[in-house]
Amino acid sequence: MNKRERLLSTLLDKDFSQEKAKILDTTVRFILSDMGKMYIDFWNTEGPGVMVFQPTSQERSMFYWTLQEIYLAKETCEQENNDDLAESLRRIFESAQKINPESSAGYIINDNDGIRYFQIEYNQLTDQ
Repeated sequence: MNKRERLLSTLLDKDFSQEKAKILDTTVRFILSDMGKMYIDFWNTEGPGVMVFQPTSQERSMFYWTLQEIYLAKETCEQENNDDLAESLRRIFESAQKINPESSAGYIINDNDGIRYFQIEYNQLTDQ
């Protein structure tokens, strides 16, 4: 077990509670907020989009996905009749179009539990 797994296992033990879930959620938000500078750099270089993290991928664990790439992925899913993923990508695309990189950033986590999208407001620690 690596350091990251040990740290997570101390939080996600058999007594996992709503309080611990809130702590974990807040921790993830802090980390993603701290990555805002990197997000803005990608935004300025590549254009509007989201950062994608795939912790289980050996080849491509982090990359930036432009709006055009998200849209093309959604179209591909629709052509392949993968309607659930297409709908998720449609929602991500619509949300990502509205991002102002000076105040927020968009992140996708794609792992064994599926795709999750987070839009982090730099000056807000919790959802409203």
